[in-house]
Amino acid sequence: MRKIFCALLMTLIFSSCKDFLQLVPTDSLAPENYYKTEAQLNNALTGVYDILGKSGTYGRYLYFEMDVADDSFVALSSWTADVSLYNYSPGDVKLNTTWTLLYEGINRANSLLDNMGNAVSVADAVKNQVRGEALFLRAYYYFILVSNWGDVPLKLEATASANMVNISRTPYKDVYARIVADMEEAATLVKPISAYNHSGRVSQSAIWGILARVNLKMAGAPLRDASRFAEARKWAEMVINNSLHVLNPDYTQVFKNMCAERYDNKESIWEVEFSRYNASQGEDGSLGSINGIGTSNTAIGYSYGAKHTTRSYYNSFGVGDLRRDWNINDYYYTSATDATKVYYASTAIYNRCDAKWRREYEIATPKFNGTTVINFPLLRYSDVLLMFAEADNEVQKGPSAASYSAVNQVRERAYGVTQGKATAAQADLPTGLDYESFKDAVRKERSWELGYEGLRRFDLIRWGGFLTAMKNVANEIATSNTTYTYGARSGQNVSARDTLFAIPSNEISLNNQAVQNPGW
Repeated sequence: MRKIFCALLMTLIFSSCKDFLQLVPTDSLAPENYYKTEAQLNNALTGVYDILGKSGTYGRYLYFEMDVADDSFVALSSWTADVSLYNYSPGDVKLNTTWTLLYEGINRANSLLDNMGNAVSVADAVKNQVRGEALFLRAYYYFILVSNWGDVPLKLEATASANMVNISRTPYKDVYARIVADMEEAATLVKPISAYNHSGRVSQSAIWGILARVNLKMAGAPLRDASRFAEARKWAEMVINNSLHVLNPDYTQVFKNMCAERYDNKESIWEVEFSRYNASQGEDGSLGSINGIGTSNTAIGYSYGAKHTTRSYYNSFGVGDLRRDWNINDYYYTSATDATKVYYASTAIYNRCDAKWRREYEIATPKFNGTTVINFPLLRYSDVLLMFAEADNEVQKGPSAASYSAVNQVRERAYGVTQGKATAAQADLPTGLDYESFKDAVRKERSWELGYEGLRRFDLIRWGGFLTAMKNVANEIATSNTTYTYGARSGQNVSARDTLFAIPSNEISLNNQAVQNPGW
């Protein structure tokens, strides 16, 4: 697959031989001897990006275990305790891994930002771009942390000593303020997306779109700063008005492109890169392998199919909405040796999967059983349109022509208007919706358009509906089927404490200033 940066990831070792030889080596990788050339800056920046593709982040956890919501359940009957089931301890390995990786990315960014002054011979334009990307990535890692854990330690300088571990948790309001400040500065430093033929690098469009997401979160729970709706609208509108983005006319093609290693940065604005260097080495993810259409057929591509849909999510789609049978598979493969597609009876719902990424379209070979090289989409243009509509409705306390237009662009593609399968009149929202009705319509649209993309739990929590939604699904599953009753576990276990994850036990044990989240 593709790799944006050709340089290998450097492992920076900050050490001294003073105690042994009383000498200072001139060839060590101490900060004062590194970060001097453009290649070294880019190597260090690659290390900051590298965190995005780990199993503990977008290689798996952030869209699988850590995004179980009302559109899915974990179809692994043997699992009784896990983060995904909201039944775990602060010592959970996945929880600790994600936290540690995010702070590792922050520390790598801090080290780069702290030492860029060493690059005296590097052009200012290059340094500004590197600084912008590092600032944004640090802020993005903090955004993941504060969204999932609330108050977190805010570290803005590289860790210089193993003793620098006792740091109190910074109030999330202050963390968000720093996130916004860093992202806004970064937006003035990075290149427009038109400078690239791929979606793997941070661009102005990516930063503007993520700033819209950050501000929508700040406007929702737990901060509930309604003034941020105007900011969210502003940043989403900047993406819309720069004329560099448009929806792919075919919803399914967005995900087929990812499987087939094709970029479409008009639609898919920012992606996590996965790659394979040769037949046995690379940095793989798990899109289509842990989720996807479950099959043991290795020619198609083995998939656990471990995330299944819920009946309420399946039934929520409108008649004619083509997204339903792409997000949720309407067929399965005959056997491990036969790729014939067999279509489900209309009553068979719970055995259908989160099927957005289908390995039959994957072109990388060999097709490994446990991993894939399918990129993960962090920001799509349809998300930007829906964020604009949501924020605009909140600012004006009712929808404008612009917010209607944004939603209807998404709906017209969803119903096939762009492919001649329906008319705009059949696809568009009803006219005359009031503030509450339009808000509800946009929330539903986000569920249908962005399902299984690691955003559903995030949305439900910021809207204040997470617990109710999970309990409703648990009751639905527990009472409507016998085969998948275990799928109700997440909703049965969930409680008020689960709008945040537990502070990992490693942090509690190492940091004497750390305080556990309520309920643990």
